[in-house]
Amino acid sequence: MTQITLPLTGVRVLDLSYVFAVPYMAGLLSDLGAEVIKIEAPHKLDQTRGRAFGPYLDNDPAQDPWNRSGIFYVVNRGKRSLAMDLSQPEGQEIFRDLVAKSDIVLENYTPRVMRKWGLNYDELKKIKPSLIMLSNTGYGSTGPWSSFPSQGTTLEATMGITFYTGYRDDKPWKVGQSYPDFIACWAGLNGLWAAIAHMRKTGEGQWIDVGMYQLGAALMPEPLLQKQLDGTEPIRMGNEHAEHVPSNLYQVAGEDQWLALTVQTDQQWKVLATLMQQSELALDVRYLSAEGRRANRESVNAIVQTWCRTQDAQALLDQLQTHGIAAGRVLNSRDLLRDPHLKHRQFYETVQHPKPIGPRPIIGRPYKLRFRDAHIKKPGPRFGEDNDNILRDILGKTPAQIAALKASNVLSDTPTNPGISGTMDTASMLALKTLIAVDQDYRTG
Repeated sequence: MTQITLPLTGVRVLDLSYVFAVPYMAGLLSDLGAEVIKIEAPHKLDQTRGRAFGPYLDNDPAQDPWNRSGIFYVVNRGKRSLAMDLSQPEGQEIFRDLVAKSDIVLENYTPRVMRKWGLNYDELKKIKPSLIMLSNTGYGSTGPWSSFPSQGTTLEATMGITFYTGYRDDKPWKVGQSYPDFIACWAGLNGLWAAIAHMRKTGEGQWIDVGMYQLGAALMPEPLLQKQLDGTEPIRMGNEHAEHVPSNLYQVAGEDQWLALTVQTDQQWKVLATLMQQSELALDVRYLSAEGRRANRESVNAIVQTWCRTQDAQALLDQLQTHGIAAGRVLNSRDLLRDPHLKHRQFYETVQHPKPIGPRPIIGRPYKLRFRDAHIKKPGPRFGEDNDNILRDILGKTPAQIAALKASNVLSDTPTNPGISGTMDTASMLALKTLIAVDQDYRTG
C-alpha cells in the first residue's frame, strides 16, 4: 500500500520571524508536513515568549518563563528551535550553510536588516537558485515608507480600516488585537503556494515581498466602492447594519451575555413582533417598511433590547433561527473551547507538551484535507532545544565545534536577555473586566 504523505513533506523552512503573522504562517506549514526551524536571537526574545501577550501557562513563570507562553506554543507549534545570533559573522555563515540545505526562508525584519547582514534574497539565491523567500514588512521593501517599523495595532489606522470602525458620533476604533497580522498570514500563504507550485514546475525560486499596508484595500471594499459610485463615505455605526433594522448586538439574560440578530425583510419584522408578543408593532406604520425602521432606528433598537434582556441566550437563538431570522450568540474563549461544532470538526488538537505543562488544546486549521491528515506534529519548541541536533545532523558540526560556538555566544541554550517576568494580577484584571473569568478546572473542559 502506498504511503500517503503530507503536501510539504521533505520541505525545509527557515523561520526568522517574530510575533504573529509569519510565525503562524510557518506553524501552518509545519502542519502540512514541512520541517520548520525557528531561528531565534539569544539577546532578543520573540515577544510572544514574554508576558506581553497574556499570562504564562497557569499564570506561573516558573524558572524558565520563556518556555511558558501559551501564545507562543499555539503560533509556533511543530517547529524546531535554533537559538543563534545572526548579527555575528559566524551566525551568518551557519545560516548560509542552512540555506543551501533548505527550501524556504521566512522573515519579517525591516528591509535594511537582511541587507545589512548580506542575507537578502539576491545574495541567498546565489547559494540556492530554487530558494523561496518571503519577507513580511509593514510597507514593503520599496517606497518612501519602506524603512518604517510597524505592528498590526498601528497598521489598522494607517491602512484606513479604523476610519470606518467605531460608534456613532465617536472616534475611530481598532477592530481587534493585531487584526492585520492574521490577514497577512493568509495572504502570505497564498503567495507561498504559488511560489512552491512554480518552483516544482520550473526549478526557479521566488522572492515574495509582502507589504501589510497594502492589505487595507482588500479589507474595506464597500467603502472604496461607495466612494467611487456616489462620492460618499459610510458612517461609523458600531455593530449596526446600514440597511437592515433591527440588526445589532443585544444583551440577553445573564452576566455580559449578548446575541446578534438581523431582520432582513418586512415579513421577518412581523414574525419578530409576534415572537416579542407585540403584534401591534407589525401594524405600526412607523415600522412597516425597511425605510421606516431605518428612520426610527433608535426606537426599534430600544424595543428589541428591552425584550432580549429577559431572554435566555440559547433558547432565544433557537427560537429566532427556527423562524428564519438570522441570529448568533456572542461567544467568548471558554464558549469556543467547549463549542460542540468545533469539537465535531476536531478543530482543537490535544498536544502533549513536556512536563509540567502536559496536554493542552491547540487550535488546528479552518479547513480539512480529504485525502491528507494535516495535523500538529509536536508542541512548539523550548528555547534553543534543537541547537545541537540541527548543527550536528544537518551541517555535520562536531561536538567541539558546537561547544566553541556556544562559548563565543553565537549559540545559546538560554536567552541572554530574558526580560521581565512575573504573574498576572488576575483579581485586578477581573475587576477591570480585562478577564471575564478564571477557570480553575479548565483541564476537565
